Amino acid sequence: MGSKTISLHEETYRRLDREKRADESFSDVVDRLLTGETENPLRELIGLVDEEELERVRHHSDAFREDVDARFSDRDDAPVEE
Repeated sequence: MGSKTISLHEETYRRLDREKRADESFSDVVDRLLTGETENPLRELIGLVDEEELERVRHHSDAFREDVDARFSDRDDAPVEE
């Protein structure tokens, strides 16, 4: 694959450098930022947690949902005042 040299303002370079991850080239960071507008924004979350942490999150999420469901299901039985 070929390459091109481009000129950037100093501030633009600094902003790109702040966005750049340790394992990325500048081409990688530009590609990621440009394609990020059209791809699913959650895609970057893949691989951030291991399976054990993911299971803990699922457990807490399920418990939270059950708690909310229990609290609101009690309200469904209450008479509606007009």
